[in-house]
Amino acid sequence: MTKFVSKEIERELVSSTVFRVLLTPVLFFIILLISRFCSILNLKKWKVCMKRIGNLYENIYDMDNIEKAYKEVCKNTRNERKVFNMKQYKAIYISRIYEILKNREYKVGPYNRFVVYEPKERQIVSQGIQDKVINHLVARYILYPAILPCLIETNVASRIYKGTSAGIRYEKEFIKKCNIKYNKYYILKCDVSKFFASINHDILKEKLEKRIKDREALKIVFDIIDSNDKGLYIGSMANQVLAIFYLNDLDKFIKEELKIKYYVRYQDDMLLFHKSKKYLQYCFKEIEKFLEKEKLKLNSKSRIYKNTNNYTFLGRNPKGKYVRYRNVRRKFKAKRYLYEINKIDLYSLCCSLNSYRDVIKDEHRIIPNVHQNKN
Repeated sequence: MTKFVSKEIERELVSSTVFRVLLTPVLFFIILLISRFCSILNLKKWKVCMKRIGNLYENIYDMDNIEKAYKEVCKNTRNERKVFNMKQYKAIYISRIYEILKNREYKVGPYNRFVVYEPKERQIVSQGIQDKVINHLVARYILYPAILPCLIETNVASRIYKGTSAGIRYEKEFIKKCNIKYNKYYILKCDVSKFFASINHDILKEKLEKRIKDREALKIVFDIIDSNDKGLYIGSMANQVLAIFYLNDLDKFIKEELKIKYYVRYQDDMLLFHKSKKYLQYCFKEIEKFLEKEKLKLNSKSRIYKNTNNYTFLGRNPKGKYVRYRNVRRKFKAKRYLYEINKIDLYSLCCSLNSYRDVIKDEHRIIPNVHQNKN
């Protein structure tokens, strides 16, 4: 009986050994194929990022594209009188824009400047209808095709299906993963000082020349850049897209060189998650050095937080709740007082209110009170 059992065990051992010997090269071959496939995908992605895009200018004087951009501008215009005029003279505007772009006669028009005071004092610009439509055309059909393929997934500003909600979603996702993976971790929050006003025109143009080979497309983009006295003005769609592209090299540096796995950026606001505080301190210094080459610097708000600390990102705490509600109401009351004593006009007051339309839920009650006090 014992001999029979020993023979059975011996047979099982031999069969398992043979199975392992046969399976090992098969597994090795499968792993080799997977790694090869991944390397091909990375190579294709690298080639897409390195490839310069041409034949872009023709897209901006396509009649269908002009009409789409015109509808988008009309939709985003709040002034009812302007919207009425835009709809009434739509055919005239579209035909004029078509002729200007086709004949390469476009010159950037003057900017209308105004100031908003929430969440902080900023100078915003707006343009005429013609300039707005052309600005949208340049952003949608020149900048987006050239720039979007190179951007990392967690660069969320001024992109379709992203924005602040995507930034908060990535932040929550990274917090959840870090809570599972680490007992203790740290967050490096970086904020560039006066980002839009500090963007260097020469550096930006050099970056664009590496992505766009269409000389006519480059010319109209460069004209828009040069129309800004210093840096880029806030309020222009093309400027918003150019701004997210300006720090694209920093994104790749953080992801590829510093090896930060959990990273999200909205314009100049950045969050880096890591288990080591010392390593984040090292990253902080490296980011400062990198930004010096881009003619930028971090402001005093940039610092490292513990995972238990209550920091803010895009005006919200880690739970996704607004943290500035009380401050907004207090500041708005101060602005309303300035309006009542004729220190600021109603337009400036409304601009401050619109800056926090999604924070203040009873704005329709506040505005009538302003009119009553003024009358």
